[in-house]
Amino acid sequence: GTATMSFRVGHFNILGKNMAGTMWFHYARDFLPASFSSSHWDWSRAGHFPRSLLWSSEDGPSRFYRLQVLLKEIRSLSADVLCMVELDCFHEFREILDADGYDAIFQARPGKQDGCGIFWRREVFQPVGPCRALIYARPVNDRIAVGQMLKHLPTQQMLLVLSSHLHWDQAAGHQASEAQELMGLMEDMSHEHEAATGSRPAAVVCGDLNSLPGSDAYSVLTRSLHDACLPRGHCGYPEGAFTTLKPDVYFFARPRGQADARDQWHWQEGRHEVLDYIFYSPEELHMTQPISIPQLPKEELEPPAKRQKGSGAGLYGYWSGGWRFVSSPVPGLERHLTDLHWRPPRRPGVLQMGIPNRLHG
Repeated sequence: GTATMSFRVGHFNILGKNMAGTMWFHYARDFLPASFSSSHWDWSRAGHFPRSLLWSSEDGPSRFYRLQVLLKEIRSLSADVLCMVELDCFHEFREILDADGYDAIFQARPGKQDGCGIFWRREVFQPVGPCRALIYARPVNDRIAVGQMLKHLPTQQMLLVLSSHLHWDQAAGHQASEAQELMGLMEDMSHEHEAATGSRPAAVVCGDLNSLPGSDAYSVLTRSLHDACLPRGHCGYPEGAFTTLKPDVYFFARPRGQADARDQWHWQEGRHEVLDYIFYSPEELHMTQPISIPQLPKEELEPPAKRQKGSGAGLYGYWSGGWRFVSSPVPGLERHLTDLHWRPPRRPGVLQMGIPNRLHG
């Protein structure tokens, strides 16, 4: 009989090298060097805070470096195929992962540093032909997809791998049309190979869809592909599952667009969502181990209807890896709206996510 093609797949949105800004990811302040964390209560240019969480030791002293954290996670997966998006440091990853036995291709977004990369373990796969890239029609010259045909060396079977990062704004609704174009690229590459060889390749699609399960974009892909997070027979994600978590933050600043207004406290509501996926073609592939993603404990979840801004009713809390804050919105927010010296309550000795900050230093 035909030999079985067996392989592991991983996908990351790495959050670009310079995208983890301390100005926007306010809760990251607790991971800055101790001198910043202890001597300045808020982000400010006057405090000489680094604009981004430090990437490597070349950036100076820190409690951790993002590159080291990513590499530790990547290596722990032992993936044979690895897709990365928002990848603005491809050459750095290619050099490091080359030593780990990976080859790779990369396609940048039009006029941008970041893009999509596909890595494969060279003792398991070999590229067949050049990669193919697609620039989505809408928004113009913004988002891309890239595909690479690979030969599985132990079995000589073919695998088509596609990587993409769809438009960020869920309200704009571009993701559905982008997903249709992505499936079109998959079909074009599959048909081209089938016409030349007489056999259809297996396919894996990895991406940050910026779309929730059940959305129009998700439905476009799952008409012909299976979600690798869901075992056969399962139709949905468990409550509290997420691939991206952005906690609540508080900052004291002038309301945007109101030059004469007084500075006041703002609450930026957090979110936890499933946005990243690995899909596979069920006719050619059989999933042996579903993807495991993080999940908020059930006792920490509240129905969305109870999450009311500007009100003390229906308070809720997030949990993620030992980070905790009192509630959201915290007690006293409305009462102390313009009080610079007020602080959202923190639990002493516990890393917390709702960290006071400034958008304008």
